[in-house]
Amino acid sequence: MYHESGKPAEAMRSFREAIRLNPSLFVPQLFVGIEFLGAKNPEAAVDFLERAEKLNPNDLQAALNLGKAYNLLNHADRAADAYSIAARLTPNDGNIWLTLGTTYLRQVESDARVMTSAYSHSPYVTLRAAETFAEEGKLLQAEDAYKTAIASGSPAPCTHAEFGITLLRKKNVAEAREQFEREASAGTHCGLAALGLAVAEVAEGRPDAALTRLTSLSMADPGFVRSSLPLFRDAVSADQARPAAALARAARNDGALSMNLGALIEGVFIFPDRADAMGSGEDGRFSGKQAPVVANAEMLYAMGRYAQCDDLLKPALGATASDHLQLVASCSFYAGDFRTTSAAALRLKSNPATRVRGLYWESKADQKLAIAALMRAGEIDADSPRMHVLVGDVFRQKRRWDDAEAEYRKAVALDPKSHSARLSLAIALFSELKNDEAFDIDRSLLVDDPGDAEANLLAGEINVQLNHFAEAEPYLSKCQNLQPEFVPHLHALLGQVYAETDRIPAAVTEYKQALLGDEDGSIHFMLARLYRKAGDKDAADKAFKESRTLRQKWDDRARMELEQIPTDTSRQ
Repeated sequence: MYHESGKPAEAMRSFREAIRLNPSLFVPQLFVGIEFLGAKNPEAAVDFLERAEKLNPNDLQAALNLGKAYNLLNHADRAADAYSIAARLTPNDGNIWLTLGTTYLRQVESDARVMTSAYSHSPYVTLRAAETFAEEGKLLQAEDAYKTAIASGSPAPCTHAEFGITLLRKKNVAEAREQFEREASAGTHCGLAALGLAVAEVAEGRPDAALTRLTSLSMADPGFVRSSLPLFRDAVSADQARPAAALARAARNDGALSMNLGALIEGVFIFPDRADAMGSGEDGRFSGKQAPVVANAEMLYAMGRYAQCDDLLKPALGATASDHLQLVASCSFYAGDFRTTSAAALRLKSNPATRVRGLYWESKADQKLAIAALMRAGEIDADSPRMHVLVGDVFRQKRRWDDAEAEYRKAVALDPKSHSARLSLAIALFSELKNDEAFDIDRSLLVDDPGDAEANLLAGEINVQLNHFAEAEPYLSKCQNLQPEFVPHLHALLGQVYAETDRIPAAVTEYKQALLGDEDGSIHFMLARLYRKAGDKDAADKAFKESRTLRQKWDDRARMELEQIPTDTSRQ
């Protein structure tokens, strides 16, 4: 009653006395945790909420509040575990799936920051960067990153195979084959190499040879083929894929194939919008006696039977020796069991010797889990405000500003008080040079929370664009708690403000801190002008040279990406 009446101190005393008298009571553990959350003390809340969740694993509020507490403590990995429980308890609640998906994405971003800051020279970090570029369709940057990873001398498993996939997507079939064969000869047992050789046969017009390879792979582990073939989505054209699909369908009709390879090939290469639905209902796992666990698992992995390997290792994951966790991660990932991959990665992260591998596998697995959760959220509640914001964010990343603006406006119409929807709309409007409306929305956010770092950053940037430098500075000075990815941009804006208000030493300091975000050479150029103005000719010449180098790389990437745009848009 104290809790319901808004008397937290009295409620806390009564709940804690109840716990003292009987520690096995669920309700007081839960509500002490909730009271601590209300008092903005998530660290204290976690202990009580964890005990509550253990006492009643099927209580939704315990799972949700535990997830919230972990999120406030920036433990997105543990928050995701709690929200996963909530999603299991209420599988038709779109908001929970959306929260779970965005929590996984937060962990992916956190892992990326740690990898790039602490392990920048690790081949696993370079490989992850290459994979990210490939996922975004930035094939030139992906190719450069794969080459760097291979040049390290000890590339991570599947690096050659993944590089081969990128080369296939660039239509460099001979070079792709070379990478697949190098992976196979390295003895890593990476199934992507064999799958890549099959797709290369399709690209070279040998559907019979392609089907032979695909049949062998699908007999070993159909789930691997089903989950991995979409990586090659744009590696062959629809016309190249049709003969292989027809042969596979004929073999299926004759009883020679248990897996519907024809439908899968069509779904990936001919009708890509249907690919996500392909192959449902086929298990792809095998039964059988479990011999000595690790030896058998290694044998199954070498045979490409990832689902069997995963089934063998997963029951004893908590007791698996640290030197075998890499095998667990690989088997479970290629079996599509991303939750087990994430759990194995968490243990790898806890060991300093294998931490970067844990970050790598967690990043890959959590990204897959995030996509699955967000797709589930979209299926359940496609018209929720948060879903419109999420779709708008996708459009914004692709620089489709009109589409992004439309999605954000839908979100604001559904929930006029939504902070994320209003801020996202203001950012989209600013990107479209609709500064007045963007500034009006942004100021309304600052009325609600004057210390909002991202809203202050946007207000400062709008004023800088309008050459109102004195007005921009107070906003930019309130951005201390920005997310790390925005910090270089803040320094660039402060550098511009200080330069335009004739504070050259301060401007130089800010621009130096912004150099990490200089992709096109513009910040080096501004810094060079300041050096020249201060009479430091050597520093100015060096900065101008670096600016020209970065600008040339930027222009070359843009030109080559334009050259890669297909002239036939009939499939788009």
